[in-house]
Amino acid sequence: QFKTNLRPEPLSNQYGLTTQEKRILQLLVEGKSYKMIGGELFIATDTVKAHIRNLYAKLQVHSGTEAVSLALRNKIV
Repeated sequence: QFKTNLRPEPLSNQYGLTTQEKRILQLLVEGKSYKMIGGELFIATDTVKAHIRNLYAKLQVHSGTEAVSLALRNKIV
């Protein structure tokens, strides 16, 4: 017996984004700075930068502008 899932997987899952990476991507879409993101999520700015590096690698982009554009275009967040 095979399990069939007719619903497509959300794009954020297809990219393998963690919950924290999705939160950070949403905040980037909202135009927040790294410092503001860190303050809102109660994490250090360096931790935000590390998450964003991982996010860029998973999305195969090289900048925040590209990440935001991809997120909006593909309805990731």
